[in-house]
Amino acid sequence: MEFSLTDLAKRFWHFAWLIILLVIVFAGAGFVYAKSGKVITNYSASRTVLIAKNNTDVRDPNARFLADKSLVPTYETVAQDDAIVSAVQKALPFKMSKNDINEAVKVQNPTDTLALSFQASGSTTYRAKTLANIYADTFTEIGPTLYPDMGKPEPLSKATGSDVTKSALKNAKKLTVFGAAFGFVISAFGIMISGIHKNYKTAASNKD
Repeated sequence: MEFSLTDLAKRFWHFAWLIILLVIVFAGAGFVYAKSGKVITNYSASRTVLIAKNNTDVRDPNARFLADKSLVPTYETVAQDDAIVSAVQKALPFKMSKNDINEAVKVQNPTDTLALSFQASGSTTYRAKTLANIYADTFTEIGPTLYPDMGKPEPLSKATGSDVTKSALKNAKKLTVFGAAFGFVISAFGIMISGIHKNYKTAASNKD
């Protein structure tokens, strides 16, 4: 006995009340979870450091750019070296373990640039911007000593309070929508499986 799309549609219509109920229940659960307890807020700040050699009197500036670009992954590795992380830890006006610093700072290369972006996160605006600024300054100072062939790093403007962005780890709207979608998927899957199982049993009994 086949289980057609028509049969499935009929089952969905028959159990529409169950789908609606589970959507409401899971959406409500997501909303309640988002609103319960303390909402953890994360702050993020970033500072950019340019890394390029002097192109004055270079015959082919484009070739120099490509050559410098190929070294950016090396600079990213240097930026995460333990020597730099240790120096950042000592320079910070607040306590952070090296492991916490590694987790809080992301070193990225903006597309088609000879630059590194140091994006730091923290529990406050002050901690985020301070970590980003100190990390960038420390890399500028120590980076060339770890890799002497590096172009001279030039840090751009410091991160300020106005540059900092914040995000809540518990977003009521997103969790409510996620809960509703989860409830729909669970109910639809359950209805489909139960329908297939019922038709299978019916087909087996008819053979007997």
